[in-house]
Amino acid sequence: MPAKYQKGFSLPEIVIAALLFSVSLLGLLQYQQTLLQGFHRQRQLKQAWSLAQQNIEILANGDFPFSESRLPKPALGWQYTHNADRINESCVKLNVKVITPQKQQVELNRWLCDTQE
Repeated sequence: MPAKYQKGFSLPEIVIAALLFSVSLLGLLQYQQTLLQGFHRQRQLKQAWSLAQQNIEILANGDFPFSESRLPKPALGWQYTHNADRINESCVKLNVKVITPQKQQVELNRWLCDTQE
């Protein structure tokens, strides 16, 4: 058979196809990494709101001044602060701030007032 009737792909065609495949694969991997980071941030943010709510509940069910020993210890990389400000003789404002390892912050406030007349 003459050489001009051979079937198959030439070397330049294979190199171009491999290059296009590589670029496409790298783009998809970058997209997946971005999605995973977004999901991780959302999960941490949800966990931060849950921790803030948990701390507010613990503080609200205690007596003023509040004892820090009743609060759970933060996990590694997590931080939270809390304070209670007496606004007047019958109202206290609770504030809890939670900071995630990725430095996202959530803050939750609650007012506790005695309604005794």
